[in-house]
Amino acid sequence: MEIGTIKGPLSSSERDRRRTQNLCLYCGQPGHLLRGCPTRPPRPSERGKSHLTIASLQSVVGSASTHLTIPVTLQWGDRSVELNAIIDSGASNSFFDLSLATSLAVPTQLKKKPVPLHMVDGSTLRTGPVTHETILLKLLIGTKHQESLQWDIVPSPLFPIVLGLPWLRTHNPYIDWSSNTVSFPSCHCRVHCMNGSNSEKVAFSTYPSSTLPPKYSDFQDVFEKKGVDTLPPHREYDCPIDLLPGAPIPHGRIFNLSVPESQSLKDYIEDSLAKGFIRHSTSPAGAGIFFVGKRDGGLRPCVDYRALNAITVRNRYPLPLIPELLDRVKDACIFTKIDLRGAYNLVRMREGDEWKTAFRSRYGHFEYLVMPFELCNAPAAFQHFLNDIFRDVLDTFLVVYLDDLLVYSRTIQEHTQHV
Repeated sequence: MEIGTIKGPLSSSERDRRRTQNLCLYCGQPGHLLRGCPTRPPRPSERGKSHLTIASLQSVVGSASTHLTIPVTLQWGDRSVELNAIIDSGASNSFFDLSLATSLAVPTQLKKKPVPLHMVDGSTLRTGPVTHETILLKLLIGTKHQESLQWDIVPSPLFPIVLGLPWLRTHNPYIDWSSNTVSFPSCHCRVHCMNGSNSEKVAFSTYPSSTLPPKYSDFQDVFEKKGVDTLPPHREYDCPIDLLPGAPIPHGRIFNLSVPESQSLKDYIEDSLAKGFIRHSTSPAGAGIFFVGKRDGGLRPCVDYRALNAITVRNRYPLPLIPELLDRVKDACIFTKIDLRGAYNLVRMREGDEWKTAFRSRYGHFEYLVMPFELCNAPAAFQHFLNDIFRDVLDTFLVVYLDDLLVYSRTIQEHTQHV
């Protein structure tokens, strides 16, 4: 595969194979999904698709973007339940988690027609199309805003209640970022939701929260960045690179970089040298380095290890199956998602194998002392590392997929202890 080429469609058998083995649908490599593929060129947003999309489900296995949560009250019959709802403009409808609906005994009914549910990477949810929806439930926000709303029932354990784009378009809420409040001044809300009264401001919070909850303050140092800016020690989990017998030493071309990319590369090299993550190299190997765009508009360095990966003996340590992870958390109601800072840089390269990770640029020749994420065996090595750390609690109240940890519980009291 050459960078910049346009790939043709996958055969159905190849697509099924990649999904079964948790491989990227674009490049076929493990450790990331289609949306986060470092070799996939940017593409325009698709429009007019006749299916539902729920961005929130992607966050079970990947990085979650920031969402707003607001306190709401749901009422039906003689029941009244207070919950937090997530406002998600990436969701094509409003969604209610299946396990939460079951535990609360929320009345549901069959949809007139099943609707396929797609993840943000374009793949279809393995549980099948959306077949059920709630009855009309009364939704109260603050003391004045009330309406009747139906939710589609989906397995979405990380975000139990989602208010999607159609709801946002109907109510057009005003979000005040300076005061962390949301209000509903639209004509629709004044007429249909508040009986002509003036709008009130309702406090919201961001998800994920930018501050550590007070009950976890004793562990503040665990969440600080400075702890991951130091070179980790050698362990039994160091990442090896065993080459196929007789394979030639790989080296790649230097990529032509733009001015912003060159500055980003210079900053990256200086920062990594200061941390001790890389060092100057005289290795006979040398891969090229280029940049891919991030969702926040920044640039992420990517070392082209394709030639090295092609002659590396594969580590067959398995990655978890996504449907299996979803099955483990289906009965839980409370969740905390933890992203590990530094991720693969928490693991060292095996002593003596550092020279094989060498990369070349106009600023010099360098090699990694920590594990770079582009190595073909990096996902397996990192999953092995975390599985052994958390082995006694895996599938008890924790699931782990690479650098994403999801703590799940049935009650708030249990959850605080689990976290």
